[in-house]
Parts: sequence; structure tokens; C-alpha cells
Amino acid sequence: MEILPVRRASRGLNLLPAKKSFQELGATAIAFCRRHSLLLFYCGLALLALLLYHYASHTVTLYVDGEELFTAHSFSRTVEEFLQERGIQLHPRDRVIPERGSLLGRHTRIDVQKAFEVVVVDGNKLSFIMTPVVPVREMLAAEGFELGPFDRIEPAGLEEVYEGAFIKIIRVQKHYVSSRSNVPYEEVVRENPQLDRGLSRVIREGRPGLQEELIEVTTENGVEVKREIVGTLLLDEPQARIVEQGTNTTLEREGRVMEFERVLTVTATAYCPGTPGSGCPLDRNGHAFCTGPYNNGYTYTGKKAVQGLGTLSSPRLVAVDPRVIPLGSLLYIEPIPGIGKIGFARAEDIGGAIKGYRIDLLYDYHRDVAKFGLRRGVKVYILKEK
Repeated sequence: MEILPVRRASRGLNLLPAKKSFQELGATAIAFCRRHSLLLFYCGLALLALLLYHYASHTVTLYVDGEELFTAHSFSRTVEEFLQERGIQLHPRDRVIPERGSLLGRHTRIDVQKAFEVVVVDGNKLSFIMTPVVPVREMLAAEGFELGPFDRIEPAGLEEVYEGAFIKIIRVQKHYVSSRSNVPYEEVVRENPQLDRGLSRVIREGRPGLQEELIEVTTENGVEVKREIVGTLLLDEPQARIVEQGTNTTLEREGRVMEFERVLTVTATAYCPGTPGSGCPLDRNGHAFCTGPYNNGYTYTGKKAVQGLGTLSSPRLVAVDPRVIPLGSLLYIEPIPGIGKIGFARAEDIGGAIKGYRIDLLYDYHRDVAKFGLRRGVKVYILKEK
């Protein structure tokens, strides 16, 4: 065997045999192949098989609901073939990623999301649906539930379905109706120094306006749940009511200038003390017609029940409602048509029938009570006492 010298080069070793050309080397290789052709054939087959195995086999890792199940080598071409090869039984609604018809790669991860049952209530319709974990709206769209612009899903805030979920679709609709209504008028109060305090008069009556309202009506599953005014149109403006209130507190009567708290317009009646000599009828129990059992000749405040002259020194006595006219108040009562002058009076008595804006004027004799009757529109001043 000939030993070839090794020639060194600047960039490595040169293994060419010394003193032989490339033609000679080629002839040598051809001779070698002819002598060992069968060996070379089997080596080529082995190499080809190795390459086929290398490029045709796939490493697949299977995950079910996020948990790794196993990793295996397979010659299956698609995801579905691999699952069938491994005997993996899937529900038609199970989600497989990548899709079942996808080709396997050298290293492939397959995720299987198992389907479960959820309940969907749409109005009166109840549906049981098998689905994997997907967004709620995606699941509803896939099942043919079309949502309107105002429809909502309960429970609120639910983004993804979960096993055993109970989902309600609330069908919300809005429509609009119009309605007319009155607009309340305002009351304007003006002071009038020429009018006594406590009195008022209407200068102009108020009149309500008219407006048209656009109402939004909201229904949920066919049942009205809300009405809301979303627009108004004023058709007729309201007219304010104008009232004058008196501010005058000075009264001049019988040569006297007096100040008063306020003036009242009341209904007046009369009564007698019910004592013997007054002529007041008695019932079978001995009670007087005017005063009942309280016919001892004295008022509620303890004053002697006498008519009085209507002067400051001898005022008339009246029964009042203390909630309107305080007991003990000094009053001036204007003349009553058909009766004449009344003058000064004191609120010294009360009566069961004397309530609100009403007074009962004391007379000594019952015959004057019968003549007095009932008088409306009597003006009474509550005077200030110095």
C-alpha cells in the first residue's frame, strides 16, 4: 500500500494522493463502486429511509382543556388523522386548535377544548346548547341568536360561557309616542300699600299653557318597563296669575289711628250667655241652647259674659278659634250690613262650633241672637296693643 505524503497549506490539510491526477482518482472511485455496488445500494436505501423517517414523522403534544395529556410521534398527515390514530373520541362541538383538517408540522401542539352544556333563555324559548369555552356573543351568533341594538344579556358582564351557565337574552325595544299636557302657571305676588295686611286680591287669573311631549317607551320581552320624556314642544305659553297682597298696617276709626297685625275676613254668628233672664231656650237636661251646660255667665277666660258697648273701655266679647285669633286679642270689627256698628271687641271665649275663620258675637239676650243669624264677609282687625 502506497503511503501518500501530506502537503500542508496555509488554510488546512490537502489529502490528495501524491503524484495522482483527478482522472486517476475518478477511475479509482469507479472501480471501487463496481466492486462494492450491492453494499452501496443498501447504504443508499438506509440513508433514504432515514431521511423519510426524519421528514415524515411528527412530534405531537396533545392538550385537553389546557392540561397536557401526552406527547407522541406519528406519521399521520392531519390533526384529525392523528386523533383517530390515538383513539381520541371527540364531540362534534368540541373545539380543536389547529382545526381538524390542518396538516401536522414537525412539532405540533393540539389543543382540545371539550364542549359542555349551557342553557339559553330567549323570551319564552328555552335552549340547551353544547359549546366549548367561547365568548358569549360568539356562541349566540353561531347558534342563530341575533341580538338587536338594545338587547342585553344577563347575567350582566358575562364575557365567556362556562359549564352550567344560565344565560338570558332580554329583548329590548323602544318606540315613541306623543302626548299633550298642561304647563302650570306661576303666581306673581305684588305688594300693595293701599291694601290692608292680611287681605289680597287677584289682579289677573292665571292660565295654564300647553306643551307636546315626545315620550320614549321601553319594553323588555314585550313588557313596558319605562317611559321617558325625550323632547318637548311648547304650543301655548302659560299666563301668570297676579295677586296683590296688602302691606298697610294702619287703621283710622272713630278718630283714632291704630296699628294692626292683620285683617281677617270671617263668618260671624251670635250667642247669648244662656243664663236665666237671657231668654235662651233650655233642653230637658236644663242646658242652654247657646252655651249648653256652660251657662254660668262667664267666658272661657273667666270674664263675666256681658255684651259690652263696642268701645275701648267696654269692648264686645267674642268667641274665636285660638289657632286663628289668640285669646285676649283686642279686635276691631267693621260694621255689619243689617246689624250696624260693632266696634272694639275682645277674644275671650271659645265654642265647639267656632273653628277656623269664624267668630261668635256675644249678646245679652237670645232674641238678638235669632235676629243676627249668620253673616259672611265680616272684616275683623287684630289690633296691636301698646
